[in-house]
Amino acid sequence: MHKDESWQIYAPNSLPIAGKGWDSALGNPEVTGADAIVGVAVVFLYRMNNGNLELLWQKRAESVDRFPGYYDISAGGHINLGETITDGAIRETLEEIGANISAEDLQFAFTKSFNKNRFAWVFMVDWSGKPDDFVFNDKEVSETKWVPYDETEDFRKKFAKPPLQKDDLTFVNLDDWLKMHGLV
Repeated sequence: MHKDESWQIYAPNSLPIAGKGWDSALGNPEVTGADAIVGVAVVFLYRMNNGNLELLWQKRAESVDRFPGYYDISAGGHINLGETITDGAIRETLEEIGANISAEDLQFAFTKSFNKNRFAWVFMVDWSGKPDDFVFNDKEVSETKWVPYDETEDFRKKFAKPPLQKDDLTFVNLDDWLKMHGLV
């Protein structure tokens, strides 16, 4: 998170409110108790490796203020004022792990609400056959790790940031998406 960002505010029907932003320096609306609704773009990179599905996890740097040293999804973050969901997903993936993706790479998976103040659009990106030379542009990430999908549940419960450790619904939805697409 950058303290100089202005996050897009959304109406309860998930449409962006033109010209209305939330000053990120004020913190997450969910923490402050504000009524503002903000959106998050989440990107999971996956690949087939010798016939086995793997998901990319990022380890949060020790210098970040929220959940340092814990693992998180491949990339993701708040959508900035005036930014499209797709542009937010592309920007966050480049900022956090240096992966260059395009709108065509994004495969919409599902949406998820976190609470009354925040919801996410979750995307999948097939990284099969692409290089693993990730660059941590904004210093929020210290390393990445490919985790075999059949080990994801155990890995998540042991090493993911606490909100993800408890977030069974996201991973049920993720499993459903992967099954629908014949990946597991």
